[in-house]
Amino acid sequence: MSAMALRRLVYALVLAGALLFQITNDNYLAHFLLAVCAALPPLSLAISLRGMLGCRLTLCAVPAAPARGGDGRWQVSVDIPGLLPLARLALRTEEKNLLTGHTQRRRLSMSGVAGKRPADLSAPTGHCGVLELRADKIRVYDYLGLFSRHVPSPPPARMQCSPIPADTPPPLLPEGLGLPASYGAVRRGPGEDYDLRDYRPGDPMRAVHWKLSSKWDKLIVRERADAALPLPLLTLDRLGSPGELDRLLDKLLGLSRALLSIQRPHAVLWLERDGRPQLRPVSDEKELQDCLAALLGSPAPRTGPKLDSLPELPQLSGGASFRIHVALEGGEDGG
Repeated sequence: MSAMALRRLVYALVLAGALLFQITNDNYLAHFLLAVCAALPPLSLAISLRGMLGCRLTLCAVPAAPARGGDGRWQVSVDIPGLLPLARLALRTEEKNLLTGHTQRRRLSMSGVAGKRPADLSAPTGHCGVLELRADKIRVYDYLGLFSRHVPSPPPARMQCSPIPADTPPPLLPEGLGLPASYGAVRRGPGEDYDLRDYRPGDPMRAVHWKLSSKWDKLIVRERADAALPLPLLTLDRLGSPGELDRLLDKLLGLSRALLSIQRPHAVLWLERDGRPQLRPVSDEKELQDCLAALLGSPAPRTGPKLDSLPELPQLSGGASFRIHVALEGGEDGG
């Protein structure tokens, strides 16, 4: 028996008792008790009706993107017209990690709900992934608990639990072939076209453009305009248990950040659960965050197709690439 059905049964027994008392005792007190018992439900509904009809829920994540294992929580805010709080609100929540597929359902019951005091729920941030919170079966009750109304479900809230970048030095990369450098070319004379770019560790000092370096207060390097740099292609098999995925994504993020620290654009390649390849370019922090959102926001199976099963890797537009495979064991393999 539901809680509301039990309350209605208790009220029916109380009303029957008041009616029996009035029948057997023809006095003022008996009439008064019967009138009060009969008037309580419509009075309770009248007081609660405005809040019940105008009640709306909002879900949000605080913060929106914590690091794995960080302090993350959900906030359930209730918008109520008028000054009176809601007597009781009941709902069911579903938390799902879109990367690992882990799902957790909870039933919540809140009493004396005021619009300015959101309820906090802990978020399971122990593993990487995009967490999604949904709420359904939302009902709001009057003060006696005899009447209820269904409240529409709010839009879901999302929280991105990001990996913790591993301390990884920039890898050794071959030079000379690959995608053209993305720096403007300068014309000096016949056979003297060259590009300007920031200095990177390992560049010969004879390539430094000292006049521009002193003007811009940083080292500027000249390189032949027809020279090109290979685009590092970070590949990974996005498979395994939640703990294995955490370690794999930690290594990937650390390697990507190391490449960006030396101003080296790159790309990330992996397979979706259905075997479709996903290729994401990364040239700055924003593109790295977009790549992470795509990596963490779709399901990763424990077993499935690997990149080695493809007949050939997707070709990058503009030239060749240098592959660095990120794996749990044995570090990164280049090729």
